Amino acid sequence: MKLPRKTITSNPSRKARKQLVLLPWRNVLTTLVFGLAAARCTAADSASLEPPVHLPDGAEFTTWDVPPAFAKTYYVDQANPKAADENPGSEALPFKSINRAAQVLEPGDRVIVAAGVYRERVRPARGGTEPAKMIHYEAAPGAEVVISGSRVLKTAWKKSHRKGNERDQGVWTTQLPGELFAGENPLREVNLPQARIDRFKSEEAPIQAYVSGTLRRGLIFQNGKRLRQVPHYDDLAKTAGTYWVEGDGTTLFVRPQNGVDPHGAAWEVTTQGFVFAPETLGLGFIRVKGFTIQHCGNCFPWPENGALSTQRGHHWVIEENTVRQCNSIGIDIGDQLLRGDPTVSAGGLHIIRRNTITDCGIGGIEGKRLDRTLIEDNTIRRCGWHNIWRLYECGGIKILATRSCLVRRNLVTDTTGAPGIWLDYNNVNSRCTGNIVINADCPCGGIFVEGSQKPNLVDTNFVWDTHGPGIYQHDSDELIIAHNFVGKSTDAAVRMQICKGRKVMGRLSTAKRNKIINNIFFDNAQPLSISDPDNRSDYNVFAAPPGKATGLNTWKKSTAFDKHSVSTPISIDFKPSTLELRWGTQGGLPTFSPVSGVTHYFWRRPRGK
Repeated sequence: MKLPRKTITSNPSRKARKQLVLLPWRNVLTTLVFGLAAARCTAADSASLEPPVHLPDGAEFTTWDVPPAFAKTYYVDQANPKAADENPGSEALPFKSINRAAQVLEPGDRVIVAAGVYRERVRPARGGTEPAKMIHYEAAPGAEVVISGSRVLKTAWKKSHRKGNERDQGVWTTQLPGELFAGENPLREVNLPQARIDRFKSEEAPIQAYVSGTLRRGLIFQNGKRLRQVPHYDDLAKTAGTYWVEGDGTTLFVRPQNGVDPHGAAWEVTTQGFVFAPETLGLGFIRVKGFTIQHCGNCFPWPENGALSTQRGHHWVIEENTVRQCNSIGIDIGDQLLRGDPTVSAGGLHIIRRNTITDCGIGGIEGKRLDRTLIEDNTIRRCGWHNIWRLYECGGIKILATRSCLVRRNLVTDTTGAPGIWLDYNNVNSRCTGNIVINADCPCGGIFVEGSQKPNLVDTNFVWDTHGPGIYQHDSDELIIAHNFVGKSTDAAVRMQICKGRKVMGRLSTAKRNKIINNIFFDNAQPLSISDPDNRSDYNVFAAPPGKATGLNTWKKSTAFDKHSVSTPISIDFKPSTLELRWGTQGGLPTFSPVSGVTHYFWRRPRGK
């Protein structure tokens, strides 16, 4: 199936995913083709999803979303010559800043923002009161509306003579004017407090973890491209496209890309730790749609401060936004791990859909203590570039303490030092289904479930080319891993183990009563790794290219698992750049019964049809 580039490079579609995972197994003829492209799903008028989705306890996942209705509409258009924040915000006399609208919106109101780059922090003053009376922030149809946490830097540069020798070659310096910063300066603050940096030393963590923690939160951009921060002045001599800042946060040194004179380049400096975030904790019923949110100098967790942050709110709809080039987290939707602070709301109940999140240093979407939250049809690329997985708060999607949450149909590629999807600690009755995870580089795997003692379900996912295990869990019981396609992992297709001596919810952790059922495992470094015999693995297909052993026979001889599983050669041609896969096998595959609750194939066609 050859798909237009426009749809291929966005989110996976229900039609194009048609033959991603054929489970329960049917006879396969010669070669099957599937493409993965952009979903354009609209919210259902009712509380059910289409098709209906069931959670591990058998209950249907339902959502509270209703079609939007507006009591009053305000307008923002900074390019309009009549724009002013003293205006009434009408179409003829619009506001100049989005934040001005954020101060006047009442439940049921919306603001439509015209095209432009708005260099400001948006601080919603209040939330809505119910699904029918939300507060809506929307980009004008077809408009590119950028809300940026950076400011344009226009200062004089001079060649650096800090060392007075050859190390200064190509290095320039300037003083950042104080008026760039309104009450905060991310270039003055380091990513982690000293106590947490020292912990990396004591744990003998990789040096990258220590170095990343000591860097400044602020980012520097040359002609729209992010420069790489180095920990020491002398490091500038090693690589072009780098920067270093003195402890005062205002003396900046750069070695420009391509060795150019900085006076001929456009420079931007991050000046904010948030871009779109209330100051009041716990606001609810807010919709944010269609914006590009970028250039945030936010801190490493904790707290979890996203460029777009619900600030511990509830009932947010965050849809069709682009979030990019942030120091830490793109979108945070949980309680932010603010220890000691009072609980301000029932956590979660968010809808996070059809967003594109790229190039965030720690993670794409993160949050703790989430109830009935839906994360679907998002595209997340190149997150985790700080490469600090020992922080244990990194991931394309990283959510913790979930209750009846659904993570489905997301495309997560090229995470560094971070799992593609991580359900971390004390998850209950949550489901991770229909996701595509490609090229996750992390010892914690492509999909990771941790420290959970109640049933959760990981099913019908496509996990490919993980630098680590494909699907990984430790310290979890009652997890079902079913109907997934896991290929080309450098470790086991599925790894299950415990951290000895660790307590989870008050008792020593175990990894028991888990099930690995009805999966395809293709050409992984080893079939499976299961630390406890009190688990079940069976009815899987272990596959490899023609002429290469699958490892199943050795696995069967050494364990009591996979007595009914089979081994088969499969020919596969997968192109990550276009998300197109061609694969086939000779003689077909066996038919196994589907796992309860997994009612649809990858492309939403009901099983058994």
